[in-house]
Amino acid sequence: MEDRVTETTVPQDAAKGMSPPKAGPAGTMARRSIWQRLSDGIRLQYLLFVALTAVAAIPVLTLDIWEAQASFEREVDSVRERHLLVARNLTSTMSRYVVDIKAVFMVAIAPGTLNPDTPGLTQLLDLLDFVHVCVFAADGTIEAFLPVKKLPTPQEIGARGIADLRALAATRTSDGGNDGPILSNLRRDPNGRPAFYLVKALPNGRLAVGEVTTEYLVRLQSVIAFGERGHAVITDANGLAIAHPFKEWVARMQDLSAVPTVKKMMARQTGVDQFYSPAFKDDMIAGFSFVPESGWGVMVPQPLSELKRRAREIDLVAWVVGGVALAVASVLSLIIASFLASPVRRVAATADAILAGDTTAKVPEFVGLVPREIRRLGRAFNTMVESLQRRNAQTREALKQAELSNNAKSQFLANISHEIRTPLNGMLGMVELLRQTALDDRQQRFAETVTRSGTALLGLINDILDLSKIEAGKLELEHGAFNLATVVAEAHELFIEPARAKGLGLDMVLPDALRLNLIGDQYRLRQVLTNLLGNAVKFTSHGQVKLVVSLAEDRGAVVVLKFEVSDTGIGVSAAKQAIIFDAFAQVDGSSTREFGGTGLGLSIVKQICAMMGGEVGVRSEVGVGSTFWFTATLRKGAPLSVPMAGVEPRRSAQIAAASGRKAVRVLLVEDNAVNMEVGRGLLQSLGCIVTSAVDGQDAVDLYRSGLFDLVLMDLQMPRMDGFAATTAIRAAQQRIGDKTPVLALSAHALPGDRAKSLSAGFDEHLTKPVTRAVLAEAIAAWVPSDSANLAADAQDQAGVGELAVIDPGAIGRLREIETAGNEGLVHRVLQQFLADGEALVNEIARAMTAGDHVAVRQAAHTLKSSSAYLGADRLRTCCVRIEEAAANADGETENGLLISLRIEYVRASTKLTSLLGGSTPL
Repeated sequence: MEDRVTETTVPQDAAKGMSPPKAGPAGTMARRSIWQRLSDGIRLQYLLFVALTAVAAIPVLTLDIWEAQASFEREVDSVRERHLLVARNLTSTMSRYVVDIKAVFMVAIAPGTLNPDTPGLTQLLDLLDFVHVCVFAADGTIEAFLPVKKLPTPQEIGARGIADLRALAATRTSDGGNDGPILSNLRRDPNGRPAFYLVKALPNGRLAVGEVTTEYLVRLQSVIAFGERGHAVITDANGLAIAHPFKEWVARMQDLSAVPTVKKMMARQTGVDQFYSPAFKDDMIAGFSFVPESGWGVMVPQPLSELKRRAREIDLVAWVVGGVALAVASVLSLIIASFLASPVRRVAATADAILAGDTTAKVPEFVGLVPREIRRLGRAFNTMVESLQRRNAQTREALKQAELSNNAKSQFLANISHEIRTPLNGMLGMVELLRQTALDDRQQRFAETVTRSGTALLGLINDILDLSKIEAGKLELEHGAFNLATVVAEAHELFIEPARAKGLGLDMVLPDALRLNLIGDQYRLRQVLTNLLGNAVKFTSHGQVKLVVSLAEDRGAVVVLKFEVSDTGIGVSAAKQAIIFDAFAQVDGSSTREFGGTGLGLSIVKQICAMMGGEVGVRSEVGVGSTFWFTATLRKGAPLSVPMAGVEPRRSAQIAAASGRKAVRVLLVEDNAVNMEVGRGLLQSLGCIVTSAVDGQDAVDLYRSGLFDLVLMDLQMPRMDGFAATTAIRAAQQRIGDKTPVLALSAHALPGDRAKSLSAGFDEHLTKPVTRAVLAEAIAAWVPSDSANLAADAQDQAGVGELAVIDPGAIGRLREIETAGNEGLVHRVLQQFLADGEALVNEIARAMTAGDHVAVRQAAHTLKSSSAYLGADRLRTCCVRIEEAAANADGETENGLLISLRIEYVRASTKLTSLLGGSTPL
């Protein structure tokens, strides 16, 4: 059965509402006078009625907008009707004119010849714009004539013109099929002017001819005008302009047959049409019709731009009216809003005064025409304020007591921390001085035990202070880049030796997909992991402990990771699971409890997980085991480099042996002799064939002349550093098509160092000191399985402890390599360190005196790397600090650390000399 941690929420107190006052007896309000009602305030609904009346301006504006949009359509419709009517009336007038000129012409030639003595005939012909009427004999000579404006001559008309007129007279018109005269289309008279001809065939081959000018039609067109450019156009049956606003068009009888509307008139159609006028360079709307008696066309066009302009004028009027209505509505709304807002502002001002600390503020009594509902609001607000004031007084008193208690607790923690740290620091200092004296092995173990106990006590005090920071809200998370696999592996590695000492299995499962670079607080993440792993190992006497990392959610740039630590220990009861994450809570709190602890660890874990955007919980069964889990929300960092195709993926942190395969050929590039010896020994213990290079140039030359499966490259080297060497190797690989992986070896472990190496072309970044397990894992990950030859399980067995002069675990690892077939390795490495160490210390001192920070940094880096391989933790830490100071050109800090460097080197060399059985170099 699995019991999970559950969270409960404390229900909030239900808000107490205020019951509205009950209404009086029915009819009481009706019997009250109007003044009495007004004295209680105007009802809000009446004010809203006034406001809604003012809002009536909105429909007015809507109508104005609609009017503005419909005005153009109305203008167009009006023009269509008017222009069509004008066109029809004009054609009617022209029809009568055609009938009149034909009738007068027939009167003039009625006797079969001309009769100039008919009373008023000449005046009538002149009125109808006749130029002359004459009769031509069969031979083309003028037989008779009646001059009106001018006497024609045969020479002016010409033989061809007379022939054309005879041909026209021979045709029949469509006006009833009678034998009346025929009216020609527009022609030019002998003087080149536009004119019409009336012709009538007479007996004996004679021909009656009457010439009529277009003056009447031009006058008729000129009186038709609309707006600025509205006009009339008259064409003959062939589309030639008879009358037009452009006089030059009339003079040259402009051909308008291409105009769509003219085509419709020529086809004897009547209606309204729109077209584009090249002459006026505008879109036109025209009513058009035709004269049945002659086939002439009448068109009355007007530019649409004039109609649009008139529509815009109407729009402007509509907007002005709407604007006035809106202004009136706005003024009314402003008045009403001010009337309503004034008492509400008083309530708000009272609330502001209360928030500012004025506990005596109250809403003043409203008088005058104030809405009844607002009056009730003011009274209710004052009642609420009085109630809050009473509660606030009680709360302030309670907070005062709580603050006194919290201050007392904080003062106690500060005092107890000071009182404990003072003697503890003195004790640890004296023990450290004691360890520098001549002690036998038993005494040395006693002193180391005291140091470990004191360090554990300091850790306990730090837990208490962490909890105080969390409760005070002063604990902040860092946001740095780190590698998840490194953090998890480091936490796992800390408990390998304690688990092995208890006979427990300690497994770690980290999928390849989660070997990510992340951004967050790696220290706090490691703190949570070590706490849960430490508890699991402590509460488990047999079986195994397992750490599993999985992906709970991938949100693109952010991942939610789930960490589970399972054990086969004593388990946690359901009752304890509900409180186990509370401060000072323990699984067994009795005086006879078997396991120690303060109960702070899981409380701190819970708070840190919450700060990392996650949760924490437990599944457990008493006597079977427990699984503590937590989640963390972290941002993704720079991606890891992808292994080459064909690389066998890592299945777990423990790498199985792969016998019966070719040995891995490794090019090891390292300028430090101690590091070179250790690295060669580790690789040879894994069954690798090692070729050494002392600097980058040597590595490039060896790579070009040899064949390797893997290159391990130090970064800081003389002549050519690791970055330049890798660039040269990559260039050579590109030429020959090789894909040999190149891994960086560096003592730098800052968050940006790995990214710098990857961006420089390295496939991976390994931090010194590298262990046998790390090298085996790197070979399994980056070397194809058909060439891998890992001799055995390479899980690192390093123990956990405080900084030591010489870590026995490091020497033990070297002895493991020596046992694997490298006889004399430990002796050679120690001799090399003693030979080079003093020279490096002297070089650091010389460079400090010369102010050469670069030389200081290089020498400190070299000594740091050697110290790390030998487990000289104190000396390595001192080198790290000197290296950081040199990087910042901090000469004062460098000089202050020189004495500590000499002391730690003497301590380390003394310890190493005792291992060799020789004398100490001074």
